[in-house]
Amino acid sequence: MQRGEDSYFEDLKEKIKRDTAFDCHQYKDAYLKRRFAIRMRIHGARSYQDYMKVLDTHPEEYQELIDTLTINVTEFMRDPSVYDAFFPLLRDMVSIKRREGDKRIKIWSAGCSTGEEPYSIAILLNKALGEGFGDFSVRIIASDIDEGALRKAREGLYKRDALKNLSENEIRIYFTKEGGLYRISDELKRVVRFVKHDLIHQQEYKFCDVIFCRNVAIYFSREQQKDLYMKFYRGLKDGGYFIAGKSETLVGEAAKLFSQVNAKEKIYQKRVLR
Repeated sequence: MQRGEDSYFEDLKEKIKRDTAFDCHQYKDAYLKRRFAIRMRIHGARSYQDYMKVLDTHPEEYQELIDTLTINVTEFMRDPSVYDAFFPLLRDMVSIKRREGDKRIKIWSAGCSTGEEPYSIAILLNKALGEGFGDFSVRIIASDIDEGALRKAREGLYKRDALKNLSENEIRIYFTKEGGLYRISDELKRVVRFVKHDLIHQQEYKFCDVIFCRNVAIYFSREQQKDLYMKFYRGLKDGGYFIAGKSETLVGEAAKLFSQVNAKEKIYQKRVLR
C-alpha cells in the first residue's frame, strides 16, 4: 500500500527529533507545514520525502530549519499599550515590596527570542525602582529554545528599527550607539539571565512575581496550552501577574485560577486560594 504525504510528514517530525533532539510535536501541524514549506521551496523539494533526503545530504540544513521554526517577530516594547497597562501594576508591586521589606523581584520572560522583551521589562523595572534599582535583587529569567536567538540576546546589540517604540531619551539612557547599532546598557544586562529552556518538556521556574509569555502559546496545541498555563500558575507567587499575547486566551483549569486584570491587554493575576 502506497504511503501518503501525511505519513511522510510524521516521519519528518520524528527524523528531526531523532537527529537534533528538537521536538516538533510541541507545535501545531498547520504551523509546521507552513514552516517546512519555506525550507522545501528553497531547496526545490517537492515532498516531505524529498526534504528528508536534503537533510541527509546537507546536515547543516537542520539549523536553518530550526531557526525557521522558532523565528519570532519582536522589538522593544512590542505592543506599547501592554507595557503602559502593566507599568502601574509594577509600581504598586514595588511599593508593597518596599513596605514589607522584600527587596527581591523575579520575573520570567518565557519565549524571549533575541532579548527585546526581557530588556524592555528591565527598562520598566529601572523606571519603577528609580534610585533604588541597585538596592533591589532584580532577576529576570529570559528563556527560549533557540540557542541562536539566545546568543544574539546575550550580545545585546540591536538595529535602530527594533527601538522604534522607545523615546529618544530612553535610547540615550539605556543604550550606547556603536556604528549603526545600539548596545543595551550593562546596568540592565546584568539583571537578565538568558537560558535555553523547553516550555513543554521542562519544569517551570518557581517563585516568580511576574511571568511574560506572549505570542508563544498560539503555536502549541490546545492540550499543550492547558499544561503550559498550569506551569505558569505554579511558577507564580500568590498574587503574581501573568501577561499573555493579545491573540491568546487562557484555557483549561488555569482559566479559573487567574483573575482578569486587563481583558484588552491580556494581563492576569494568580488568585489566592483559601
